[in-house]
Amino acid sequence: MREVITCLIVDDEPPMVQRLQRMFERWAEQRLPYKLVGSAYSGSEGLEQAERLKPDLILTDVVMPGKNGLEMIRELRESHPRIEFIILSAYADFAYAKQAIAMGVFEYLVKVPLREQEVLAALAKARDNVLGWEEKDLRLHSLSGAVKGDSHRMRKQMLDELIRGEMSATTMKRRSLEYAPSFQPGQYASFVVRLDDYAAFCAEYSPADRNSLKYGMLNIMEEVLQAAGGCFVCEMSPNTLVGFAMIQAAGEQGVDRQGLELAEELLTHMKSYLRLSVSIGVSRRHRGWEQAAEAYREALAALADSFYFSFGMVVTPNRRLVYNEADARVMFERFEHVLDRVSSASDKDELAPLLKLLHTYRIPSYKLLPYLERWLVRLQRKLFRVGNELDDTKPLQQDVCTHLHQLTEWLRLEWERILSKAEPVSLRPDMAKAILYVEEHLHESLSLSHLADHIHLNLSYVSELFKKELGINFTDYVAKRRIERAIELMRKQAYTNQELAEAVGIQNEKYFCTLFKKITGTSPQKYEPNGRRI
Repeated sequence: MREVITCLIVDDEPPMVQRLQRMFERWAEQRLPYKLVGSAYSGSEGLEQAERLKPDLILTDVVMPGKNGLEMIRELRESHPRIEFIILSAYADFAYAKQAIAMGVFEYLVKVPLREQEVLAALAKARDNVLGWEEKDLRLHSLSGAVKGDSHRMRKQMLDELIRGEMSATTMKRRSLEYAPSFQPGQYASFVVRLDDYAAFCAEYSPADRNSLKYGMLNIMEEVLQAAGGCFVCEMSPNTLVGFAMIQAAGEQGVDRQGLELAEELLTHMKSYLRLSVSIGVSRRHRGWEQAAEAYREALAALADSFYFSFGMVVTPNRRLVYNEADARVMFERFEHVLDRVSSASDKDELAPLLKLLHTYRIPSYKLLPYLERWLVRLQRKLFRVGNELDDTKPLQQDVCTHLHQLTEWLRLEWERILSKAEPVSLRPDMAKAILYVEEHLHESLSLSHLADHIHLNLSYVSELFKKELGINFTDYVAKRRIERAIELMRKQAYTNQELAEAVGIQNEKYFCTLFKKITGTSPQKYEPNGRRI
């Protein structure tokens, strides 16, 4: 990667231009990474020089005869969005500074007096910015030949950074001119498109065919949304695409109606041309890249509501579900009641009323799915002795289980499998309470004394109870359950060792890794969460 950035001076005062030229001469002698490629004495001349020399950075005055510095910057932003700007002005004027910031000017320095160290500091920051973008571009362009030049990948990188807060709206506006020049985010809505049955999609098609089909989905989105007045489209995850499209309608009802029509057109085309079923979430109306992250999250939340509908559903703001906390309490209480009464002799049909409840009440899927996954883990803890738990538990992949019927089928199969293999275990009520307490507090600091206080028993008695009932002491049992919980998390997504440690109540990362290797025989980095088991 190159080290030196090229610079252009634009100022109508010859003494100031000459002073800056002398600075660049000294910096060249000192082998500093800044090269002066030209000078201009007006905004109009600055435009001509910038077109000819294409500098990385322009140092410019604001107040000049004819076209002023801000006007020059505004025009160059359209044709050369990568150029960085440093303003050197004799006026410490807030109005100028505010306009400069709005146009993404990198630094605003007052040139009376002009301090060389301040200019150097500003140049260093601007250089980091220029080279930083080049480094990102190099990383993206060094991907396999199959994706080189793929603007969708570039857009995903940019949108990821914007949503995470790592890129400013001003920078996004400049960068998007390169990869989505037709989209000017005036009044728009976000569309999140998700494959309805990603597991079946992966089973039916090879990786190459899947990539081809997703490319086709992106093309359909661009064709449909572009017709609305401009769009920005990219893939956000293996089974999710996102688009931002201009909305011309007025009023909330009009915006909702136009969003619905565009989304239904997407559904129709993907089914007709690609034979793929998708569901789509649509956001409200938003303006500017400043609101893009909010628009995306709104569309994602709307899409989550499709969990309670059939495949091929569009959810707009006017179609959103209303959730009630009381529903969640009733639902979870019923599940807890069944868990309290279940035994190895229980009938498989005892799950039927719970499945009916799932179709009766509405609970956000981001709450419901984790709860049911933990509920099945606790069911195993109750029906199997320590060390004899099933080792072929199928993890619930929340990005795959996107609809209620998929969840109920998974729950039914897991329930029947667990009951069919359950051992005739009869734990003492005190022991059952102790295990439940441990399960619910694994993410916290756990001690035998706290547990004994909770179940109102003598500490020594509880210690002997673990050894007698489970064949393992309290400390080893908690350690084993912490690592098992960490493995459950690893099956869902990637975590750092520190994140895993904190999630299972261990504050020291080094101790977590030592304990993990002691129990599994390998380190967290080498462990295969969907293959090896404890």
